[in-house]
Amino acid sequence: MAPIRLMRKEDADAVRQVDSIAFGAWVRQVSGESDPTYKRTRPNVLACWERDPEGCFVVKEESQVVGFIFSRTWGGVGWFGTFAVLPEYQGQGIGQRLIAASLGYLRQKPGRLIGLETMPESAYNLGLYLKLGFRVTFPSLSLVKALDRAAVGGAGLPRWSAAGTALRERWLNDLREAAGQILPGLDYAKEVLWTAEHGGGETLVLLDGERAIGLSVVRLASDWEGLGQERASVQVLALQPEHTNEGTFAALLDASESLASADGKNTLAVAVNTRHAWAVEQLLGRGYRVARVMVRMVLKGTGEEAPGAGCVDLSRWAG
Repeated sequence: MAPIRLMRKEDADAVRQVDSIAFGAWVRQVSGESDPTYKRTRPNVLACWERDPEGCFVVKEESQVVGFIFSRTWGGVGWFGTFAVLPEYQGQGIGQRLIAASLGYLRQKPGRLIGLETMPESAYNLGLYLKLGFRVTFPSLSLVKALDRAAVGGAGLPRWSAAGTALRERWLNDLREAAGQILPGLDYAKEVLWTAEHGGGETLVLLDGERAIGLSVVRLASDWEGLGQERASVQVLALQPEHTNEGTFAALLDASESLASADGKNTLAVAVNTRHAWAVEQLLGRGYRVARVMVRMVLKGTGEEAPGAGCVDLSRWAG
């Protein structure tokens, strides 16, 4: 069998090629684009790798990468995705071996909630994940809103990029505490720090006095070459539960929409799992509309998600 090894930085272009072949037709169908040269950007692939390099793997047949998998961790939460195998190498157990490698990495932290999100139209993938011990939970939605350029606000919320080192450290500690009240061990620091280091976005921080009680990590760069350049996306938007109300939620969304509009984006995409029913209702009331649905699955025996009633924790478990 072709060996599995850790992904390296120099694998980025080969991974982009496998991803393009495996998902190109699906992306073109969803986007309505006919360009046959769909490909993830190199920064996107490197971003997926750099967040958890010890949990990203490739399979090589001779000198060719034929399959890959990314892992992602947010403290007490982890998942795998995206992963792909070239069509001509499918049915040989490569996918299951890649998943096993990722799960081995994700299980290193005791008590971690392990999951994934997948396309509901992929019956094969759903069946595979069920056989591997995952169970279906609440679906996740990608909601999109057209932005009004004339409604761009003023200063908005404090930005991570404008804060000094001491203030950033204090904010991170506050935000870890806030996320941990949503789900024990949940930690979004990795998203904040990566966005600050590599650009292409901004983290907005909501304060109660001097205490950080919420954040919105907004990505302004597209993940695909030639696709989605007009759209910004919220990678994470979360609020400390005791401070969750229409006003605080609106403040984070207003600032996120204003940031995207000021950057010249026409739409803003927000991902939210439907277990957060209150947040979904708020988004629909603000003019967001469902663009995509993903199936969320959780590995049996790895923890349970909180009910999420009245909770704001907007994110996707997907690559």
